[in-house]
Amino acid sequence: MLELVKKSMLAGLGLAVVTKDKIVESLHELVEKGNLSKEEAAAMSEKIVAAGEAETEKAKVEASHLFNQLLHRANVVTKDQYDALAARVTDLEGRLHKEFPNTD
Repeated sequence: MLELVKKSMLAGLGLAVVTKDKIVESLHELVEKGNLSKEEAAAMSEKIVAAGEAETEKAKVEASHLFNQLLHRANVVTKDQYDALAARVTDLEGRLHKEFPNTD
């Protein structure tokens, strides 16, 4: 299951790189044809990059949420859950030692 998630994310990244290259190429062609000034192309490129970064962040959040749901369904303990339980055990051990000191 993890391998499938990994492959899907890598495929998405590959698509993003190809798309970026195509956008840059298209903007360059428009500038060469005189349909777009260099300034307009740069502004459009910045706008597209910003939108792409926002979508990438959104995809990361969604992927993280999906991954956490998969872990929950598989009854796998997350690091945060483990750390919280370890802290509780440490606290309880400390209280137990105070209540019943080990004189050995």
